[in-house]
Amino acid sequence: MSIVSATEENIEQASQILQSGGVVSFPTETVYGLGCDTLNKEAISLVYTLKNRPNNNPLIAHVSNLGDAKKITNGWDDRCDKLASVFWPGPLTLVLNKNKCVPKEASGGGDTIAVRCPSHKTAIKLLTRFGGPISAPSANVSGHTSPTTAIHVQMDFGNELFVLDGGACDKGIESTVISMVGTPTILRPGSIGADAILKIISDTKVQKSDRQNESPGSSDKHYAPKSKLVLQTKELIQNQHGENIVFLVINATPNIGVLVQMPSNPAEYAKYIYAKIREADSMNPKIIYVEKPPNSPEWEAVNDRLRRASS
Repeated sequence: MSIVSATEENIEQASQILQSGGVVSFPTETVYGLGCDTLNKEAISLVYTLKNRPNNNPLIAHVSNLGDAKKITNGWDDRCDKLASVFWPGPLTLVLNKNKCVPKEASGGGDTIAVRCPSHKTAIKLLTRFGGPISAPSANVSGHTSPTTAIHVQMDFGNELFVLDGGACDKGIESTVISMVGTPTILRPGSIGADAILKIISDTKVQKSDRQNESPGSSDKHYAPKSKLVLQTKELIQNQHGENIVFLVINATPNIGVLVQMPSNPAEYAKYIYAKIREADSMNPKIIYVEKPPNSPEWEAVNDRLRRASS
């Protein structure tokens, strides 16, 4: 198997692979996913095995419509309707109690299910053709830097997977995750900020956690390159020097080293963060220094990913 363009014929083939209990990789607006049938225990187990993913790290079930979301959840209410009406299709994941039709294996062994409706046209076409929910963590080896292009998927899995190529991901980082069990609580920051959610549901809380929770990708160490990644302030970066070092910088100018320029806009930074980390990692540096972005709300998701990548 290999990378193929997202033609109608190839989307049909991907759907058939899923229906037979197989695994395919497909693009979303956030990152590329490693997809399987949400209701198939064996297929879910295959995803965990391929990724070497810890069994307590839940998966996100992707759906093409509100009806499918309601079928696999319990407790969908007016609050969920409000969030879905504003942010779906898009990078917002809702966590609810799961319906009994959903195996615990799809939820990291827990009683909740994470669900979202992606906006990428290839993802929607695949979901529609498949006719049901597709569980899909990021299409990379567990804990490694997430993939935002089809080539990134191939870098982690070789030609082992059937990969639908939908171009580079538009958002570049994983979805915002909010638990709707009890008091609405943001479990993982993403491109949809807390302020935007608070405008829809005013009593939403934000959970700061370094432990794996009901949200995928919430373990302390995650998104990491093979090389050591260190966050540094601009002042320390500018005084840093040495051989075989790569610097990811916004404004700083180190004395010695390979410079990788990063955007100063948080949305653009997020779009390219994983690709640039992979670019730096491909140089096999002794260390990757990353200039710390501003510590402000609009940079929260980027800072979260960098902190976990450097843990």
